[in-house]
Amino acid sequence: MNEQETGKPVFTREVLKRLHAPAPPPIKDFLNEPYPLDAAKVDEYQENGYVKLEGIITGAPLDYYRELIGLAVGHRFKDDERALAEKRVYEQSFLQAFNLWPHYPAIAEFVQCRRFAEAARRMMQVEGVKLWFDQALYKEPGGRITDYHVDAAFWPVQPAAKTTTIWMALVDVPIEKGCMAFAAGSHKLSPDAEFVDIFNAQEEIAIGDNVRHYPWEWAPLKQGDCTFHSGLVYHRAGGNNTDEMRKAMTIAYMTADATFDWPESNPEAGRRHGFATEGLQRGDLLESSFAPRLLFWGGGGDKLWRG
Repeated sequence: MNEQETGKPVFTREVLKRLHAPAPPPIKDFLNEPYPLDAAKVDEYQENGYVKLEGIITGAPLDYYRELIGLAVGHRFKDDERALAEKRVYEQSFLQAFNLWPHYPAIAEFVQCRRFAEAARRMMQVEGVKLWFDQALYKEPGGRITDYHVDAAFWPVQPAAKTTTIWMALVDVPIEKGCMAFAAGSHKLSPDAEFVDIFNAQEEIAIGDNVRHYPWEWAPLKQGDCTFHSGLVYHRAGGNNTDEMRKAMTIAYMTADATFDWPESNPEAGRRHGFATEGLQRGDLLESSFAPRLLFWGGGGDKLWRG
């Protein structure tokens, strides 16, 4: 059976080889080039808890990775034949392809690159950056809203204020396709994240009184644009009211001296993410091959680390 008969890509050996092949030199060069980040954008991030950046990835690199990430997402969900209505409520918000980088070396080059890690370092205002995880978030046509939440409440990582996520639009993402919205300034509400259980939602979760009064700002993006948002800022996304897939790629980062610890509102966070926290005790430095150090700035220069 071929792609024309099934409507899905066929994952031949050649296709899978592409997900393991290194990027061409011009693509690698682009990923090593620093993004021209204005200091005013860093100040905006610090003030609002999020910031929008134009053209974090453009041209041939965008085309290259949009296709590769799409192949990886397709491969991850190749055996899921359920219609959108057959999925549980949480799954109707998006196809969540978690941690592609350990399985697809071609995606690892993208996820661990200097271009994104250096921007994350500047946003967090830290010397060293570690990867926390990546996830592609594809919202199907007709996909529901993504309920409001704060990321750090799901993560056994402290300090929560020194975590950040890049959310990259691989296609144009206007409001009607499910772009993000942020409660500007809500990252200053508390250093301890509030757990909002979006996993077991049966309907849209009403925004809590503690963040209702913050200005909720929508962030439509053109392809190649991104947002960075703090692990402590409340955010949500609209539904996809178009007939096209919303395609986004995210990478979560933490300061290099982050510890294994969790918010009091969600002790279960300490039992999740075993891929990176196995064997750690509360308060330990979060060291793992699944949370590699990407960038360290100091001693008169910067170094890119792999591991």
